[in-house]
Amino acid sequence: MPCELSDMSECVEIFDEAFADDPAMMYLHPGSDPRVLKEISLKNYEKSYAAPGTKYFKAVQEETGELAAFSKWQYPHSPDPNAEDPETAIRNQPQPPGSNNALIVEFLTKFLRGRRKWIVPETHYFMSILAVRPKYQRKGLGTMLLAPVLELADEENAKAFVQASAQGQGLYLKHGWVEVDEILMDFSPYGGTKRAKTALMIREPRSGDGI
Repeated sequence: MPCELSDMSECVEIFDEAFADDPAMMYLHPGSDPRVLKEISLKNYEKSYAAPGTKYFKAVQEETGELAAFSKWQYPHSPDPNAEDPETAIRNQPQPPGSNNALIVEFLTKFLRGRRKWIVPETHYFMSILAVRPKYQRKGLGTMLLAPVLELADEENAKAFVQASAQGQGLYLKHGWVEVDEILMDFSPYGGTKRAKTALMIREPRSGDGI
C-alpha cells in the first residue's frame, strides 16, 4: 500500500536497521551524531516524497500494525529542467561533523553517474530503496513490494533499474534483473574492504510469464 508522509520517520528507522552493516552506513559518517543524521534523513525523505515520479510503498505487520518494510520508486517522469545540477548539489551539500566528506562526494557521484548512464527518466522505472526490518526479513516482504510495480512496468513495456547491494542482489536476480555494470568503492583507508561492489541491474519487461 502507498506510504503516507507521516510514515517517513518509520521509513528512516527501517532503512537504518536494514543497512546497519552496509559499508556506506559505517564509513560515510563514522563520527556523526546519529540524531543529527536521522534528522537529515527525515528531511530528505519528506522532500523526496513529493518529488516528480517518486512513490513510496509499505508493508505492515497485520497483528501489530508495525511498518515492517518499505520501497521507494521513481516512476517514468519528465525531470525538472530548472533543477540544480545534481553533481553540483552533491559537492555543495554541507555534511554534519564527523563525516568523511571526500568519501561522501565520491560515493554519491559514482551512484549518480551510474543512474545517469543507464536510466532514461521518461521511460524507465527505478527501484531506489527496498528496506525490510531485520526481524521481518526472509518472509516475502521484498517480493510483496516489488511485484505490483513490476507488473505495471510489464504492462507498459518498460525497463526497470536498480543499484543492488550484495545483500539484495539475489532477490533482484529472482525477479528478472540482470547485472549490466558495477560500482566499486575502496573503503580500505577507513578500515573496510578494498572492493565494495554495487551491481547495476536492468530488468527487461516480461510479457505474460509472471513476475
